[in-house]
Amino acid sequence: MGLDYNYSQPSDSEDLFCNSVDSGYNETDDLIRRDQEEISLQRGSPVQYPPEPEVDFGIPQRCYCGAQPLLATSSREIGRRYYTCPNVDDGECHVWKWWDDALMEELRDRDRHILLLSEKVDSLALLSDYETEQKLGILEKMVYDLAKEKSKVSYGFEFFLEVMVLLVVLVGVVLLFRN
Repeated sequence: MGLDYNYSQPSDSEDLFCNSVDSGYNETDDLIRRDQEEISLQRGSPVQYPPEPEVDFGIPQRCYCGAQPLLATSSREIGRRYYTCPNVDDGECHVWKWWDDALMEELRDRDRHILLLSEKVDSLALLSDYETEQKLGILEKMVYDLAKEKSKVSYGFEFFLEVMVLLVVLVGVVLLFRN
């Protein structure tokens, strides 16, 4: 489509990846060296667990390490409870949160959720009343149209019966006067 592609063979002084044999530089060896340096840097750094929303807000369901949090009692603030991880002694980052703070966050979230649900129920109730009225209007129109058609049919049937009775009477009168 108008593009000029140029394919050329590598020269004798270049290898398969277009690296010059004379320069001593090998791109493949360089990529391997970079990967090994990156791996060695990653091994030296401590494990970083991403924060999970259920750990940061409300009652923690899982620790950063994946363990189930425990409810413990503070020795410094006597009687105050907090959430902690059973693996807290390994030196990594683990969940720690006051029980009352977590409970208050949960209750506020439940209140917001209940308010949203209540508003949704109210809007659905209004919507269903409107829809019910619309459906009732459509149903009334259908009943009216059916009654109108029935009256046409019944009028036609009544007319047919009247004509038949008239014909029977006429035939009877004609037969009566013929004899």
